[in-house]
Amino acid sequence: MAEFNLVRNTRVFFTTNVSQATGRIPTSGATFTAANTVELQVLDGFSFKQATQTSSIQLKEAGETPSRGQRTFNVSLDPVDFSFSTYIRPFLNAGVVSAEEQVLWNALMSAKPIDTVGVTLGGTNSATTVGGTLTGLSRANTATNVATIAITTAIYTGTPLVVGDIITVSGCTGANAAEWNAPARVSALSGTGITVEYLTAPSVASGTAPVGATAIKLFYGAWTSNAATGTTAAFGMTHFGGSNKNQLQKFGIIFAVDGALYAVDNCAIDQAVIDFGLDAISMIAWTGKGTALRQLPSTAILTGAPGTSATFSGAGNATGVSTATNTTAPYITNKLSSMKLVSGIQGNAGVSYTVALTGGSLTIANGIQYITPANLGVVNTPIGYFTGSRSITGTVSAYLKSGTAANPNSTAVLLNDILSNISSAAETKFQLQIDVGGQSNAVRVELDMDGCMLQVPTIETADIISTNIGFTAQGTSALVADQAYDLGNTNDLTVRYFSA
Repeated sequence: MAEFNLVRNTRVFFTTNVSQATGRIPTSGATFTAANTVELQVLDGFSFKQATQTSSIQLKEAGETPSRGQRTFNVSLDPVDFSFSTYIRPFLNAGVVSAEEQVLWNALMSAKPIDTVGVTLGGTNSATTVGGTLTGLSRANTATNVATIAITTAIYTGTPLVVGDIITVSGCTGANAAEWNAPARVSALSGTGITVEYLTAPSVASGTAPVGATAIKLFYGAWTSNAATGTTAAFGMTHFGGSNKNQLQKFGIIFAVDGALYAVDNCAIDQAVIDFGLDAISMIAWTGKGTALRQLPSTAILTGAPGTSATFSGAGNATGVSTATNTTAPYITNKLSSMKLVSGIQGNAGVSYTVALTGGSLTIANGIQYITPANLGVVNTPIGYFTGSRSITGTVSAYLKSGTAANPNSTAVLLNDILSNISSAAETKFQLQIDVGGQSNAVRVELDMDGCMLQVPTIETADIISTNIGFTAQGTSALVADQAYDLGNTNDLTVRYFSA
């Protein structure tokens, strides 16, 4: 009797238990663990497929009895295409904010895995610490993005830090801790300090030093978690700081369809789309590619009910246990979401517009391109990929509300401000922040774009007149006073998760 595979019984796993040389998921000799394999709760509508390219040779002859045959060859396999959607579900775990999809954010934005240990500044010398006593983090003045982490004694010579590394500062406290707990580049290492250059300079309001910076850590990877400090709530953060790489983090995807396990090797997240449909639960549509799709050996077994740790086993196979899914994490409804625009890069000009959304979406794309050889006589397969231009674009829609400059909720004022100075509309400069779930709610996600080029809004005629606003997030100078876009900087987008 045939055994049918049902989509309702499918489970999806993200794993970094792959070869660092090839990105291939092992079938033996390696262990799946809660640290390297995470189950993702996905929605119906997922897909994974790999198309074949063929070449046909056709005969074309003249005469009354021409030869009319053809021969077809399999030439190559396309990269594997996979897609699925996950809900945005931040949750508080041991005082820090986490989310199942944090592994996907990190893979989208970084070449390094999530760093759960970090480099401790001060304390005992080891492979993950910098020796000496930490005395603080400070800037010469509030107009610079350069800060110095002062240490009273010599830095440990075996420190993992290297000049040029992109790290995330964590552990600062005080009212403006979120601005100091941010991505930066290590620019110098000396006997008594570490110099970092923030990708976006902390604001004037944050002063010249964070309060109580005695437990600073530096983390690699795009995703970091910060505990609550003072008036700053705990948050998880991800950013594009370390994304200027030809290849991103190596990982694999396993689709467990009833009793069959399908592996996608050497994956890359190509695109993430967040939709702001009013009647929907907040979610992200992920699309990616891989070099190969294969079914794991028939002896490979997956046990454990959904919502519990999954166990991979079977004679001769890679074995181990994944993390369990969090079935109690809160959901976010889009109808609570809001958008705030402030004129000027980093909101420097200070003219603020609060827009009540009626819809829209944000698309984050890496422009992934896989490469495939073209040898004769064989079926060629992709050998790898390279990233293309980073693209962060979107559109939002809102009702066209008339008003005056004193009314920050007036979309008509925003439209008029752009149209009244059309010469500057060729390159508009705004700070844009979308609060998925609402700005004042404890469970929310902030999509913060310090430099955003707005297109001239368009008018849509219906029973209620509305406007559509297209935007493109771009890298900016780290110094707010410059008011300039910077193609080389990677501060296009910062995403912060909050929960309670």
